[in-house]
Amino acid sequence: MTILVTGGNGILGTPLINTLLKRHHQVIGLCRTPPKSYREGLRWLTGDVSLPRLGLRDEEWQLLVRDVSAIFHLAARTDFKGRTLAEYFPVNVDGVRHIKELALATGAWLHHVSTAFVCGDWSGEFREDQLKAGQKFHNYYEESKYLGECVLREEPVVRFSVYRPAIILERQPTAASHAAFGPFVFLDGVFRICLSLAKQHEAMETLRVAGNPKAHLPFIFDDEAAQTLCDLAMHKGEQSKTYHLTPQSPFPNQLLEQVFNQAFGRQAVVMQKPRLIQDQPQSRAERILAKKTSMYAPYMNLATTFSRTNLNQVEPRALPPIGEDSLLTAFSLFLATKKELQQVVSHDETFHLQHYFNHFLALHLGRPLIKNLASLTVCLQVEITGYSTWTISLDRGVLTRVEEGGFGQFGYTTDAHTFLQVASGQLSPQQGFFKGNIQLVANPKEALRTATALEEFFKEYPYRLPRQDQHST
Repeated sequence: MTILVTGGNGILGTPLINTLLKRHHQVIGLCRTPPKSYREGLRWLTGDVSLPRLGLRDEEWQLLVRDVSAIFHLAARTDFKGRTLAEYFPVNVDGVRHIKELALATGAWLHHVSTAFVCGDWSGEFREDQLKAGQKFHNYYEESKYLGECVLREEPVVRFSVYRPAIILERQPTAASHAAFGPFVFLDGVFRICLSLAKQHEAMETLRVAGNPKAHLPFIFDDEAAQTLCDLAMHKGEQSKTYHLTPQSPFPNQLLEQVFNQAFGRQAVVMQKPRLIQDQPQSRAERILAKKTSMYAPYMNLATTFSRTNLNQVEPRALPPIGEDSLLTAFSLFLATKKELQQVVSHDETFHLQHYFNHFLALHLGRPLIKNLASLTVCLQVEITGYSTWTISLDRGVLTRVEEGGFGQFGYTTDAHTFLQVASGQLSPQQGFFKGNIQLVANPKEALRTATALEEFFKEYPYRLPRQDQHST
């Protein structure tokens, strides 16, 4: 089977083509700027859905008419930057007419990818069989996708299915991911604010974000969305049926805030209802973030749920809820693409402390640390003045627990700078005691003995600080 995919280099087009190739289909990808890499079974055409006959030469058009047996129409303008509806018409409305013309010429089944947000401001459950429900729209993108669906259903009618994905997240984000609709926009905005503060040597602040902590967002991962789209398309089913590509359950805003802050390693943001933010003037950084993300404000208080009746009849297990760990991984991968990340985190001791206890030490959980600690069984706590206390448990040399809170039988109190020097192997615990920068808590004899034993761990597995921190005093 030869399949045409428009928008084949987009957030959903890329994993969809990968899925189709794995299933041994011949794929023709169409976009305005095709990739130059070669893959067996894949051919690229330079085209534009906003133009008649997709902007193709006659021989290319005839090739599609002759060979294509299925069409996935993904090409769309998805940003929220347009100032008029007319700016979205060429791709999102006329583009549907042009791809529909090809479907009529080929007799191919047209798999049209819309968006769940054709629901506009609909409050309550929005069904898959709903479209013209008297809703108003938050932006011209939503309205143009709604009009595109209307065009699809106009005479003459082709064989088609409609798929309405929710908020698609890249599982393996890149530096460009902030351009797509979703939380990467907020991650990018907060990162840039932190970078600006670091460059000006100003203290980091917790930014208030307008939103309802008790609301939720329908996140789906790109690879799972592509898999589901492909499975539904191969099933075909009834002509003109619509499927909501929405998760089995949405992601709570309250948990989103928590994961967001875990990715930054600090309390970077706190979500508050707009009226609470209005009660207290916004800081300059909060105003900047609010302006950068203003187009997403309606989605932070989402009052719509999406039925999955049609989807569940065919693929009831599709699009499971996104897990906290999976989302944290995606957020962390996105932040790791930032070339100036070290400049931000080196300015913020909180990041290093959270990262050391929650991520760095977590890599050693369930493992014996070093040979000389094989007989060590202790439960100790480390209090970082002005920050927090963490409890660390070892059982016969194996790290079994790292938890925030003070539950240890003995421990140490120190400041962040001293601790990070010890953790990075620049300062031995004994030197910290002699300088008076580390105090023993509870059982001094046991604390000193354990610190001596742990010194080898700090040397064997040093925490790598950014270079500018390594030379700080």
